[in-house]
Amino acid sequence: MRRTGFTIAGTLAPMAGCVTEMGGSIERVFQRAELPLGLLQTPHIPVPLREHFRLLMMASREVRDALFAARLGKQVTVGNLGIYGKWVTQAPTLHEALLRANTGLPYMLQTATRLVLRIDKRCATWSYELADPTFEGRQHNELLALSYMIAVIRYYCGANWFPDHVIIGGTPMRSPGTLEHVLSTNVVFRDTAGAIVFGRQRLATRNPARQQLAPGLSANDLEHAFGIPEPDDLVQITSALIALELLDGLPSLGSVSNRAGMSRRTLQRHLMIRGARFSELLGEVLQGQAFRLLRTSDQTVTEIATLLGYNDAAHFSRAFERWTGMSPSRWRAQIYADREVDWDR
Repeated sequence: MRRTGFTIAGTLAPMAGCVTEMGGSIERVFQRAELPLGLLQTPHIPVPLREHFRLLMMASREVRDALFAARLGKQVTVGNLGIYGKWVTQAPTLHEALLRANTGLPYMLQTATRLVLRIDKRCATWSYELADPTFEGRQHNELLALSYMIAVIRYYCGANWFPDHVIIGGTPMRSPGTLEHVLSTNVVFRDTAGAIVFGRQRLATRNPARQQLAPGLSANDLEHAFGIPEPDDLVQITSALIALELLDGLPSLGSVSNRAGMSRRTLQRHLMIRGARFSELLGEVLQGQAFRLLRTSDQTVTEIATLLGYNDAAHFSRAFERWTGMSPSRWRAQIYADREVDWDR
């Protein structure tokens, strides 16, 4: 099985507005990429990198602009990085923020990827290095990733900061001058990983919000902080693909195995070797989603059942009783009661 990287859906959040502003249809982009549009409302859902690449490529084709990802990058913020972005920007200096970003990336935002900071006498070079073998759409993804890296540095150095130059991996684009205009900096194409280069003195820049820094991540933050599957763990990958398919209805073995790039029988066999079954993983994902929705949303049991792909709320309630020994309504009431007890303490 090849290494399969994942990233969180939240990095795609500005895409809908950008595609629409450029005269395209975001619905058509997602349809052609064979991804559920619901990803735009579920920022914590992991998405395979190869699907992320394809989505950016389809958006570029939709608006007929090879530099779509670079233009999209001008609209991204650290907030689109979710818990990862929050944790990185709690560092007291830019240097420590970049070290946090490097360390936390494979656990909180994107796997099969690493960020590397190299410092010499004059410059700091912060590179984005991919281990995922997917080639199609790779350069689009790199442009967006570098934009997020620039957004992190701007959080510390201000909105008017620009790198000395940007390195783009792969074949030079037909109009690098236009790309330099979009990025507002010099662009160099090399057969290396993408990177941003800037003066090393910037690393000492202190956090502008240091007086209001939170002590760390909250319990609610931590619940979503480490949900990215390991690139070589088929059980985790299958669970992530089930959660992704769930946005379009109750997943089937066929739909998940197709997204995993293997036959149903092959997926079943590899899961059995690892001591897992598809039906068990599906049940675990459904349970987790049900618990989260009942605990954190004000949606009715019927609405939650529909979101989880059940045609009949009674079927969902019976399944929930098998999992917990009580109905969804009773479980939710118990959660609220427990919260009131904790508050009284």
